[in-house]
Parts: sequence; structure tokens; C-alpha cells
Amino acid sequence: MSKLQRFFSGVVETSDNAKENELRTRYYRDRLSNAVAALKQIPAQSPRFRLIHVDGTRGEVMLEYANGLGLKHDLVVTVIEVSPMRLAVDVHAALRARFVDMGWNVQAISVIYAMLDRQLAKDERLH
Repeated sequence: MSKLQRFFSGVVETSDNAKENELRTRYYRDRLSNAVAALKQIPAQSPRFRLIHVDGTRGEVMLEYANGLGLKHDLVVTVIEVSPMRLAVDVHAALRARFVDMGWNVQAISVIYAMLDRQLAKDERLH
């Protein structure tokens, strides 16, 4: 999705094929349960996030993010077990209001990935 489309739609997704590095799927060498536990800790580390729902068996964590203007964003973080000790993490971020996205979704995704990078072992191999 281009920056212009993201600006007007208010939706951003990470993927293996994203043109921007900050929007590429992240890979880690760890267990699914450890990744879900790390995601559950994000609201304790950053007051802008609130934990909404956790489905550990499916590897999905739903968070709410409040940007600097107080607008709410819904984020679904999906952790996929590629192999027993290799995980892929993708994020779907959507601005709740019908308002243009000024880069807040990308900022929220960057914060999530930065927190995971500190707690889990990154897997730098090509996917």
C-alpha cells in the first residue's frame, strides 16, 4: 500500500513484501508463548497502549494505541510459528476515527517492534 493510500485509509499492515523496512514482517528465534507474553507487557512499558484481548493459542494480541492528539488506533499483532523456534510477527493497525493518518500507525508499529526487539532474539536470516 502506498503512503498516499495509507494517508487516506488510516490502515497500515506489515508484510514480507513491504517497501519500507519498518513495515516488513519481523522474524524472531523464540517460542510463541514468550512472544505473546512480551506483547502482553507492552502496556506496562508504554502508557499509550492498552491491552484489549489476547488469544495465545492463535498468537493474536489486540492493543489500543492513543496518539498525541488522543485519537485511538486498533492494532492486531499476529505471531505465527514458522518452525518450533522461529516466529514471524505481523501487525495490522487501523485508525478508529475517520481521519487521515499522519504516520501514527507506522509509529505505533515501530514501538511494538522495538519492544519485541529488546525482549526476543531477532532472526536476521532471509525468510
